[in-house]
Amino acid sequence: MTQIKNRNYSAEIQMTAIELLESSLTLPSNSDLSITDYDFNVSIESKVDSDLKLIFIIVSIEIRNDDQSLILGSVRVSCIFNIVNFEEMITPNSKGILQINTSLAEMLNSASISTTRGVMFGIFKGTFLHNATLPIVNPNIISAKLTKKY
Repeated sequence: MTQIKNRNYSAEIQMTAIELLESSLTLPSNSDLSITDYDFNVSIESKVDSDLKLIFIIVSIEIRNDDQSLILGSVRVSCIFNIVNFEEMITPNSKGILQINTSLAEMLNSASISTTRGVMFGIFKGTFLHNATLPIVNPNIISAKLTKKY
């Protein structure tokens, strides 16, 4: 179990699972097309299961050619985290919508993107996307959505 400490919070977390939800690979119709530059569209969604004290961070990535005209591949991965002190880290706002502590959300998003990078490498190894390695991504510039799992 990892414990993250900060002046504002102390989270006790553990990554409990990594699930590949979907992946695709599309060979361009023009086989002479030499693709060396890739564009990555990254999105993150967070889901919460309050009863089990779990947070699901779902990372979706589309790999496109540099002019965005072709979707060459995609992957969607769910990283599941157990939060021991869930009630301290996930609190409802005035409208009853659950809010993840900002520092915790940044850390979970970063870990999930990095994990997805490794999953991508395994999936695309030996294909024409072998060299399409996701660069280091700042999770703060990606719009994230939190939903509660019912």
